[in-house]
Amino acid sequence: MAELRVFLDANILFTAAYSPDGLSALLIELGAAGCVTLLTSPLAIAEAERNLEAKRPAALSTLRGSLAVVRVVREPATADVERLTPPELASKDRPLLGAAIAAQATHFVTGDVADFGRFMDQRTRLPIHVMTPRQFLTEVRP
Repeated sequence: MAELRVFLDANILFTAAYSPDGLSALLIELGAAGCVTLLTSPLAIAEAERNLEAKRPAALSTLRGSLAVVRVVREPATADVERLTPPELASKDRPLLGAAIAAQATHFVTGDVADFGRFMDQRTRLPIHVMTPRQFLTEVRP
């Protein structure tokens, strides 16, 4: 089986930090066990931290601890984001998906179905699988 390179969206980092028994936290466990390579970007981390500071500050230390098993990839240049991502995706989300594609992630895992839902099951259109944590753990889990 090819290496699974799983990019975690900000909401996955956020959810894993405050819900240690949830599906998002299970993704972190898969990374810690070496079953998958977890990736994220500085933008995703900053968004997760900002949301935790506002809503669940006690979970910030959990987030920081979980990042030990997540590889932080570089943010792509604006021109690369424009080239790699669908123009109909919200401008705030394009850098996240662009970072995942530029880092050659095989999967982009997000709980944001409102913005990313229309790109799920669009593997022929995108070079990456966009999935919810449940979809990933059900359909792909190593």
